[in-house]
Amino acid sequence: MLLTVKALQGRECSLQVSPDERVGALKRLVAENLHVPVAQQRLLFKGKALADEHRLSDYAIGPESKLNLVIKPPEKASPEETGCKGSSPATAFPTLWPQLTQVLARHFSTADMEKVLEQLQKDYDRSLRLLSLDDIERLATRILHPDTPDMLEMGFLD
Repeated sequence: MLLTVKALQGRECSLQVSPDERVGALKRLVAENLHVPVAQQRLLFKGKALADEHRLSDYAIGPESKLNLVIKPPEKASPEETGCKGSSPATAFPTLWPQLTQVLARHFSTADMEKVLEQLQKDYDRSLRLLSLDDIERLATRILHPDTPDMLEMGFLD
């Protein structure tokens, strides 16, 4: 069957594989075609991360399916490898929250400021969790290529 693997940066490749192929073997093919080391690859199908030891058929991946490739930085281990399940909003942008605290403190009592800050952090964390890979790709394209967002929204670029 023919699969398409697409990285967020827009590079993609089509690969001929068997439904019984293991995800780890598919990653090796992706490494050969897109020149991304296996250790830096994270393959997703319909938003779900694929485990190396499972077969493609275990995820109901069929012909003409499209997989997303997330490329991890080489110097950073995945949260699973480090034992961290995720980061809190306070650690995502270490300088943002103290600065925001100072601004809020000018306008609210301490108790109110803490409530507002806590709600902002929850909303921020929730918004990040709800972003799809397509949302991230659109955002990255708008940031990196500010002259093309209208074309993306009109569906001329994919």
